Amino acid sequence: MDVKPPRWGDVAIAASLLVLGLIGVHASARFELGGRDIDTFGYALLALQVAPLAWRQRYPRLVVWAVLVPWIVSVGLGYPDTPASLAIYLALYGVAAYTPRRQAIAHGGAVLGIMLAWTTVGLALTDYVPWTALIAVVLAVVVPMMVGFVDYRRRERLTELELAQERREQAQRVIAADAVRAERARIARELHDVVAHEITVMTLQAEGARRLARDGDPRVTQALETIAVSGRTGLTEMQRMIGVLRATEQDAVDTADRDRATAELEPMPSLAAIPALAQQVEDAGLPVELSISGTAHVPAGVELSAYRVVQESLTNAMKHAGPGARAQVSVERQASEVTVLVEDDGRGVISDAARQSGGHGLRGMAERVHALGGTLEYGPRAGGGFRVRAVLPSGDDQVGRRPANATKGGR
Repeated sequence: MDVKPPRWGDVAIAASLLVLGLIGVHASARFELGGRDIDTFGYALLALQVAPLAWRQRYPRLVVWAVLVPWIVSVGLGYPDTPASLAIYLALYGVAAYTPRRQAIAHGGAVLGIMLAWTTVGLALTDYVPWTALIAVVLAVVVPMMVGFVDYRRRERLTELELAQERREQAQRVIAADAVRAERARIARELHDVVAHEITVMTLQAEGARRLARDGDPRVTQALETIAVSGRTGLTEMQRMIGVLRATEQDAVDTADRDRATAELEPMPSLAAIPALAQQVEDAGLPVELSISGTAHVPAGVELSAYRVVQESLTNAMKHAGPGARAQVSVERQASEVTVLVEDDGRGVISDAARQSGGHGLRGMAERVHALGGTLEYGPRAGGGFRVRAVLPSGDDQVGRRPANATKGGR
């Protein structure tokens, strides 16, 4: 068996108790307190009583017996009682505090039996051992062991609390990761629908233009045919990629997005749906002041993300702003970007609630905004409440910008 080194705290306790024992020996000899004059063997017994305490946390069961044997010999030979005898009580505390209860009770019971028997012998053979020594022996064993049992249970409880906290944190990390994965999968599905539409339009326009130009320059016809073939190939490859993504993220979607399953069947929302959303929130009890400015064209993907930011922000406001709160929603459309600002003046602090719950809504919102190359800021609002501000880059897309000759051709 590898002997582990003692702990410095226990070494200090053993050394201090040895010093007290030597002081007790000196006092006993000076004031003639009785007992056998201590000699070299007596000093050796005194050292053997306290030295094992240096390992009382490493090997508590061995220590209690290593301390008990020299104590019995010392008492039996009539050496004077010194503070070194406290070592047996510290060892009893150690066996109760650092070993399982059943083992501690077994060792403590055996020690108590031996000490009672030894005291009874002294009571029968000598006149200076009072009968109250039996009561003192019982209390001297029971009291330190009860203190040790209390400390043992306290450490068990602290360990249980630490493990429970670690499990909760691990569960929060798993939930947060699932929420981010689910939001990524959802963004991919929504953007797939938007991009698929754009590629389909591009392919159909190229097919139509190729038929109109078949009597013209063959190079133009060939270029348009190449565009149409590339569009169909790109659409097929994108659908295959999205299919793989959906399959790998399905578990996360089922876990974190189950409550939105019915919404997947509805048309994708846009900025035009924000007034209805605001009215829905007002009907739920949170007054909303809405402002939408600008007439610049916004790509469908940006519209969808802006709507989701407003939706998540108002949901957080309803959950955490508290009674009597009001919300303000501002959406500004510009040619280069869309700015969304959602504020509430409630007493609740969403950042704290989000931190406690893992912040899944805010993380998903940030994931969506960053996927488009935008920025998201959120935090407590000056004067109370909460503020969310998102800036989404917006460039005009091909659907809203048709060439002039194509328009004339359609007429």
